[in-house]
Amino acid sequence: MNYPQKNWNTFQKRVLTVTTIFTRSWQVRKAFIFGVFFSFLAILSACEDPKGVGSDVFVEDIGLLYTDTLTVDASTVLLDSIASYSTSNLLVGRLIDPTLGAVQATAYFQISNLTADTIRSNVDTAGRSNVKWITYPSKNDSIRLILPYSFVQGDTLQNQSFKVYQLASTATLDPTTVYYNNSTGPALNPTPIGQLNNVKIRPIRDKRVIQGTTGKFDSLRIPITEPSFVKFLESQRDIAKTEALVGTGFKEIVRGLALVSESNNNAAILGFASGGVQMQLYYHYKYTYTVRNSANTSDSTVTVDTTKSNNFYVAITNADGTSFNARFNKITPTRTGTTISKLTKATDILPASQTNNEAYLQSGTGVAIKVTFPSLLKLKENKDIAINKAQLILEPKGNPAGYTYPSDLILVETTPANRPLRTTTTGDGSFSFVLGEGTTASYASRTNEYSFNVTSSLQNILAGRKKNIGWMIAPTLFATNSTTGARGPVLGKSVLNPDVTRAIFDRNNIKLKVYYTYVTK
Repeated sequence: MNYPQKNWNTFQKRVLTVTTIFTRSWQVRKAFIFGVFFSFLAILSACEDPKGVGSDVFVEDIGLLYTDTLTVDASTVLLDSIASYSTSNLLVGRLIDPTLGAVQATAYFQISNLTADTIRSNVDTAGRSNVKWITYPSKNDSIRLILPYSFVQGDTLQNQSFKVYQLASTATLDPTTVYYNNSTGPALNPTPIGQLNNVKIRPIRDKRVIQGTTGKFDSLRIPITEPSFVKFLESQRDIAKTEALVGTGFKEIVRGLALVSESNNNAAILGFASGGVQMQLYYHYKYTYTVRNSANTSDSTVTVDTTKSNNFYVAITNADGTSFNARFNKITPTRTGTTISKLTKATDILPASQTNNEAYLQSGTGVAIKVTFPSLLKLKENKDIAINKAQLILEPKGNPAGYTYPSDLILVETTPANRPLRTTTTGDGSFSFVLGEGTTASYASRTNEYSFNVTSSLQNILAGRKKNIGWMIAPTLFATNSTTGARGPVLGKSVLNPDVTRAIFDRNNIKLKVYYTYVTK
């Protein structure tokens, strides 16, 4: 902020260090200033012109104020498509949010192998005499798609049925393509390759039942039984290592899979950790061979009885850290009959006055909040203002059982047309974040609030460096920097959280708390 004179800047630097402890409005008049700050001025006069310091300070009124009554207008807005590719969770299932409506999730992904893991590469009988096969893996013990639970939203008491489909021969998934929550799903073969019917959803591992296990979450295991698919995997197991399809060659045959929930009930959306999802082909073999003893006087028979698995993974990365396999979640909301049913296209906005005096967040579907501060500039009427501290605080209402709050929120600059401001004019760049101390806020369960430090951000508006057109608030992704170890938002196109969480805020519980110093002109 540009202050009228250098003398006030010097005085301000000394006053601002104590202003944040004041929580009640009060006026400092000329007589008080003479009494309290006289010693201050004596010190300042050693390095400043005495006439300059005294003449400017004492002819003006100084105020140290706190307010939490500035108007905050909150609206619910629909964002552009949410990037949902290469995410940490595969999402599948269906729920009906009592306020925001139904949400359906389907996961599309590729699997591939890292090496040619064949029976011939696993069994080395070279140099062994009189090899006799007792059990040769002419067929598999089982093939299963194993999905470790990582996330759940909704009612887990409702059973669900799942089916795994193979992509049609004409369909493609490309790991270099940016897929969104509303991207069109690729075509599928009509017959599922595996299914699990009417299964109880138990994401938390029960150690009383499964002995010797570790970790908090259990896994969903879907048997793969479709004959032609099973036959293909068996053929890869039995051929020579040099002939087996690996990586890209494997994906040319198995172009991708889709995991679908067949439930029509109000159940739950489940998340499965992409890094742990794999298809495992189990088989065992048994044979004997003859070994001559060290004295070379007699032979003995050795029996080999082994269980093996060939593994096909989802989360494989290239040397440069990019994804080798494509994956994305298609998330389809149905808002018919809800309070926010008028949100049908990006930039649609509903003031809280039209939605029961509430504002809504729902990650994964693009439902976000826009806040504006229509009375903010009144703070500087006939005054010079310095913001000592400012907090934007949001207190969510209680969630129904089974629903969780977003763990972290982010402030994004917005355009007057209710679009997030981006770093490029094409609409494909990274978001422009509200710069300052508090770009993000984590949910504090003890105080039931999200708290943004917006001190510098408000000062920029009052100083005219930024326009007072409001900010977007949306759930964000957080990650740990592998180099620094610091935890922060994943900046870029995928900054918005593609998982399905929700929070509802009463407009009166979205507050702007400001501690500031002013000088009357």
